Amino acid sequence: MNQATGDAVHIPVMLNEVIEALGARSGGMFLDCTFGGGGHTRAILNANPDACVVAIDRDSRAIERGRRWSSEYGSRLELIHTPFSGMVKAVSNTTFDGALADLGMSTDQLREGRGFSFADQGALDMRMDEGLGNDTAAEFINKASEREIFIALAEGGVGKNARSIARTIIFERPFASAKALADAVKASQLGKRSESKTHPATVVFQALRMKVNNELGEIKQLLEDAPCIVKKGGRLAAITFHSIEDKLVTNCMRKWESAGSYPANWRGNRTEKQIGLVVNRKATVPSDEEILHNPAARSARLRVFQFGSDFSK
Repeated sequence: MNQATGDAVHIPVMLNEVIEALGARSGGMFLDCTFGGGGHTRAILNANPDACVVAIDRDSRAIERGRRWSSEYGSRLELIHTPFSGMVKAVSNTTFDGALADLGMSTDQLREGRGFSFADQGALDMRMDEGLGNDTAAEFINKASEREIFIALAEGGVGKNARSIARTIIFERPFASAKALADAVKASQLGKRSESKTHPATVVFQALRMKVNNELGEIKQLLEDAPCIVKKGGRLAAITFHSIEDKLVTNCMRKWESAGSYPANWRGNRTEKQIGLVVNRKATVPSDEEILHNPAARSARLRVFQFGSDFSK
């Protein structure tokens, strides 16, 4: 089956926890900012016959797969192809009772041979939206300077080996496939001590994917726009999978809640007023049973914020 047009195989993370966090069983209008395989969207729609969802995704393949079954829900489901940065324009003046952002990679994307997986023999692409015209991962690493590659790796979480891996990429390029890059990274790290049991190219691929798709910029835009599209009393539920995006979400939610009560060394932007409350002080994590059945969920963290809450409590 062609994964570009076939059914999604991605398993949604913390499904019941998301439904509970959004209050979807009571019905309402919801925004799924990361449609992916559609698992969370289906669950929200199935939670109450009065629930409606506007689902967006920057990946046209995800939207295409969703259109295969979206008619089951009629006018209750609208699918829109857009990144976070186009979200406000795409939903026009609609406001929502809740919004979900699952910031992880879809299993479907990993299986499509687009260079997201370091086992791919195909082209090293990594673009979420192939019609956007931006550079592929191969184009970036094959023409960028060593410094530019180092910065991308460092900002993407590679850590102390970012400089040596950048140097290896410069020495070994050009790269045509994901596997060729992964093999070069692995060879460069042989003999070096590592506490991680994962493939040494895992975080490298994460960093390149983030660079190619401007993921951090898109997440920042999502967080900036969220207060404008979620109703008073509504909630934003965000699922993160690595510390970089989790830090962005956590700091933003704390900023929304703090209303100017900042530590002396606070370097972030200051809001003029409190706009809501953090619902779960400690991130919700998948159960042991869920991780057993879906190991990809093991690093997931769910954080929830309620806008326009009763601040007197």
